Amino acid sequence: MSSTDTIPFGDAPDLRIPMPKSFARTSLPGRLLFGEGALDDLAHELDNARFRRAMLIVSSNQIVLAQRIRDALGSLLALEWTEVRQHVPAELADRCGASAASADVDVLVAIGGGSTIGLGKAVAVRTALPLVVVPTTYSGSEMTPIYGLTTGREKKTARDKAALPQIVIYDPQLLTGLPASIVGTSGLNALAHCAEAIWALNADPITDSLALDGASRLQRYLPMAYGTTDVAARGQVLVAACLAGTALGIVGTSLHHALCHLLGGMLEAPHAETHAILLPYVISYLQPAIPDAIGRLADAMGRQPHRLARDVWSLAQAVGTPPGLRAVGVREEQIEMVTAVALDKNIASPRPLTHEALQALLHAAWAGKDPQPG
Repeated sequence: MSSTDTIPFGDAPDLRIPMPKSFARTSLPGRLLFGEGALDDLAHELDNARFRRAMLIVSSNQIVLAQRIRDALGSLLALEWTEVRQHVPAELADRCGASAASADVDVLVAIGGGSTIGLGKAVAVRTALPLVVVPTTYSGSEMTPIYGLTTGREKKTARDKAALPQIVIYDPQLLTGLPASIVGTSGLNALAHCAEAIWALNADPITDSLALDGASRLQRYLPMAYGTTDVAARGQVLVAACLAGTALGIVGTSLHHALCHLLGGMLEAPHAETHAILLPYVISYLQPAIPDAIGRLADAMGRQPHRLARDVWSLAQAVGTPPGLRAVGVREEQIEMVTAVALDKNIASPRPLTHEALQALLHAAWAGKDPQPG
């Protein structure tokens, strides 16, 4: 064949290149630092951003970590807040915000997992103060403008650009001390973010790339990060969580997150564990309605689409996920109440919800049994 010859592609339908989906979106802003020892740059970053009085938000049980942050902040530390609770009670956010205002701080620095970062985001929205976060789990919350508040037994989420951190510092060394039990469920939480970002209504080719890369890294590195304290493996999972949170923060949530937030707000089910438990059953339920999205997720994870729900369930079991909602305090008789509230809220779902189908999903997740195809 000469250099002037062309290769005949033919006109068979399976050789036609599909047009990418049309989309329009606003990319999320923010500065990211990633690297071993990146925490040591905290004061320098604050100084560069011209912050002078920082309020540190850190859980009271993070004694060693809190001291490291105090040392890193030095004279920039003006106030410390150590009361942190899951699902961020609204009254707690009010009190924390009032303390920030009375101390005349000019930046919030939240270090910890999803609950600590969630409190920081809620206070940032209430006070209009800029937020800097240092994640110590794989929640991915730091990359989203989504925040939640609980009043009584109802948890509500909202989107606000004020909740999006101005600076995020990722230091894999901080994750080497994370207990395996948290690594596993937190990593599955990140995988849930990847999955939801792929089937969300506003998904686009760019967010798909982020979410699929995140899912691939989690499949490959989460078992090692769970089984060892290897800083590289835990760093890879940290990148995956960032990718997952970025994608989800852009496209928004769907059925999986809605159910997890209901269980958390109504029954005080623990956040990461609930995500980890529920994900395989949501995949199984949605698969008939979104075979293309499930197929792309399965391919990224090196799995077969028809087995994806079971394989995610197996991965969850391998990294210490509790065996069903019953193991995190949910009683079987409470499923009917959760079902009724979920149906009343008209949750957005790629596959329509019915009372019977939703009850079956939640009962299977309660029992923790091997999920069946939807």
